[in-house]
Order: sequence, then C-alpha cells, then structure tokens
Amino acid sequence: MFLQVNNLSKKYDEKLVLENITFQQKEGEIISLIGTSGIGKSTLLKCLSGLTNINSGSVVLNGDKIHKQEASFRKIAYVFQESPLFPHINVIDNILFNLSEYDQEKLNHLLEKTEVKALVKRFPYELSGGENQRVAIVRSLIRNPDLLLLDEPFSNLDTVNKRYVKEIVFEIIKESNLTTIIVNHDIEESLEISDRIMIINNGIIESIDSPENIYKSPKNLSTAELFGDVTCISVDNQQKHIRPENIKIVKKSAYSVEIKNSHYLGEKYRVSAKLGNDIISLYHNSELKKGESLYIDFNKDDVLNF
Repeated sequence: MFLQVNNLSKKYDEKLVLENITFQQKEGEIISLIGTSGIGKSTLLKCLSGLTNINSGSVVLNGDKIHKQEASFRKIAYVFQESPLFPHINVIDNILFNLSEYDQEKLNHLLEKTEVKALVKRFPYELSGGENQRVAIVRSLIRNPDLLLLDEPFSNLDTVNKRYVKEIVFEIIKESNLTTIIVNHDIEESLEISDRIMIINNGIIESIDSPENIYKSPKNLSTAELFGDVTCISVDNQQKHIRPENIKIVKKSAYSVEIKNSHYLGEKYRVSAKLGNDIISLYHNSELKKGESLYIDFNKDDVLNF
C-alpha cells in the first residue's frame, strides 16, 4: 500500500481526539473524510502532514516511515480552506517560493490547466477566492507530493466558482494519479469524487468503504443521516428507515397517507405526509394538496438495515 496509517492516536492535553486510527490507501486513490464538526478530521490531516505530533502509532508513505520526520521533509502538500499566499510577492514567486528545482514543462502545464498563466504577475490582493485556491493548488502540485491533503478547499467559494475550481483540481489529481485525502462537508461532492469515504466519529474510524456501500448500507442511523434525509415508517410494529426518494406514490397499497404539506425544491417537491401516527417525508415531481389521501409504497430492498 502507498499510505499505511497504523494505530495513530492524538491527544490535546488529556483529551483523546484520535484513537488507534488505522487504514491503508492505494496510490492514486481519493479518500473523502466525513464527519460532524470537531471530531478530528482536520487533526488527522495535521498529524499526517507533521503540523502536529502524534502520541502513538506510525505513518508510512511510499515506503518511508514519516511519522517522526519534520513537516518540511515529508512529501506532502496541504491545501487549506483559505490557503495563505505571501502578500508582498506576486503569484509566480508565491508558487516557486523556496523551490530550488522544478519541472518547467509541468509548471507550464499546471498554469495553463488551472488558467493561472494570466495571473502570474498579479499580487494576492488582486486575486479572487477561486483564483487564490487555484494558485495554491499549483504551488502544491509543482512540488511533486506523494500525498495531497485538502482541508475543505472549496467551502468558501460561491457555487459557480466552486464547481469550476473543483472540476479543474480533480481533473489534475486524476491525470497525475495523485494520492489524495480531502476533508469535505459537501456530501454530494464526496459521493461524486471519492474512491472511498472514511467516516470518523468520536475519534475512531466508524466506516471506510465505497461511496455506494456507505450510502446504501450505512452502519447506523447517524451515518445514514450524514448522506441525506432518512424517514421512519412503522411496518408490522417495527420501525423501518428509508430514504424519501425511495418512497413512491402508487394507485393502491397497504400504506395510506394524508398529505400535510409540499415544499418546492427546484426539480421536485419535498412532501410531508401522515402515515398512522408517523410523519414521513417523500419527494414528488408535482405539488400535492394538503389533506389529500394517497397510497405510498417502497421496495423492501431500499430499507436501511443497521
């Protein structure tokens, strides 16, 4: 394996933030790191990069034991939510700062691919947020890292800029076969870009699996809710959990509901309905009238089993 993390633990004072984190990563694989705020996602990236020391465990990257190396000796690039650039030097000097040797052909390719070439003489104060992040990406990749760490790199960008910068960055990552770990709160994006998703909860790895398996077969309700709405239905005196998009309105079934309200979401309506004593959610392509009685049904294979 290209990256091997074994029993990594980290404490701040007496508080255990990460406990026996163990996983392996193939070269070129993209892992998204998911979890609620404050559960150690960014701390794990800092431990891997050497920005903070670990209390125990080991990290092996491309055959090198790096957990005792200083951050500057690790072949790891780290792009932050707001990647700072030196304000007193221009873009190209920021990119090449403290770099004695580099591949000019690769630099030209990265500048053109990210559309930074026209910005090289500008200073940081002249850049937009999206331009700043593209410069930060070029600065990281020209150093030929073995591992790229992205800590919510697109979260401060507007929707248009986010989509544009994200597409550029992940196209470069894929063509470079660059091993990447990204902390991400955008669940749809994580499902789209990841080879695997890692969920951290209470300082441990709760799940690490393919996006499809994480979404369709979550280990528990909290994990299921990280990836979208879950509604609860009473069936045969048992509580069943199912995603609203898997509930369909049909002509006749064993489940009769009364519509409570419909909210327009763009391509669909989110509908609340009363089923027995339960209020459930489903999606429909048109507005449903309050008080209307309808039948719903669902595929038993779509029920989430924890």
